[in-house]
Amino acid sequence: MEINMQGAIALRTAGQYEKSRELLRELAEIQALKAEALLNIAWSYDNEGLEERAAEYYQAALNEGLEGDNKFEALLGLACTYRCLGKYEKAKQGFEEIIRDYPEASEAIPFYALCLHNLGEHDRAMTLMLELVSNHPPTPGIQRYAKALAFYSQNLS
Repeated sequence: MEINMQGAIALRTAGQYEKSRELLRELAEIQALKAEALLNIAWSYDNEGLEERAAEYYQAALNEGLEGDNKFEALLGLACTYRCLGKYEKAKQGFEEIIRDYPEASEAIPFYALCLHNLGEHDRAMTLMLELVSNHPPTPGIQRYAKALAFYSQNLS
C-alpha cells in the first residue's frame, strides 16, 4: 500500500487516529515531509483529546521549520493546547506571538481572550472581544472555529 499524506489525513478525519498516526510516523521519516507529518500527528492527538501528546508534536513540527499556513496552524494549535492544559502563561505568550506575527489572523483573538479570562484578566479579554466584533465582520477564519467558540461560550473555564 502506498503511503501518502492525503490518505493519512483522511484516516484522521474519519476518526481512525492511531492508524493515521502510524502512516504519518512513516511519512515523518522522509525529511521533506517530516514537519507536515508531525503537525498532522499533533492534530490527531488534539482531535482525540490527548493534548499533552499533541503539544509535543506541535513543538516538534515547529522545530522542523514549518512555514506559511502550517506554521500559523501549529502555533495556534500549540497555544490553544497549552490553554486547554491549564498552562495559561505559556498559552498567553503563544497567542501574543501569533497576534504580533500574524496581525490579520483574527481567529486567534477569541482564543487569546479565553486565555486572558483564565488568567483573571477579564477586562482585557472583554476589550479584545468587543474590538474583534467592532473591527472585524465575521471572517472565514473565525467561522472555521465557530463550533469550538460556541462550546467555549458555554464553558468559559
